[in-house]
Amino acid sequence: MKEEIDEKKQEEVIQKAYKYNIFLGIWIIAVSIIFLLQVTKIITDSYLAWGFGLLILIYAIVLHVQNHKLRIKSIASILVYSLNVLSVIGAVLIILANQAHNLLELEIGLLLGFLTLIIQVIAAVFALLAARKLKKRYPDLIERKRKKF
Repeated sequence: MKEEIDEKKQEEVIQKAYKYNIFLGIWIIAVSIIFLLQVTKIITDSYLAWGFGLLILIYAIVLHVQNHKLRIKSIASILVYSLNVLSVIGAVLIILANQAHNLLELEIGLLLGFLTLIIQVIAAVFALLAARKLKKRYPDLIERKRKKF
């Protein structure tokens, strides 16, 4: 009986990890597109990217927990954590540069912004690769969940 319960929990964890890897990759791609649209001045609402960025952080934390339960390295989550730290540093540098009219700090802040964009793309790739790896490792569990819906 206990083995059956543990097996069901394992299946649930695998399915959640797969789902969160896919969603994290999709959200990161969405934020990257929004950022590029902001740079080209097509979208001027900065709160949109911040809201999606917060969703990415939440998904990264939940994904990290699910991957930890499966004893899988969560490279995408770690990259999301690091890009959040870099984006905060870049935002502070840009704010300080605007107040002091310092072009060097502004350039460094912008470079950190583009570095976070590159890290976002890499994190999306790792999240989607992890989902693919889970699908290859447990194809019957993933397909069974899809057929239910």
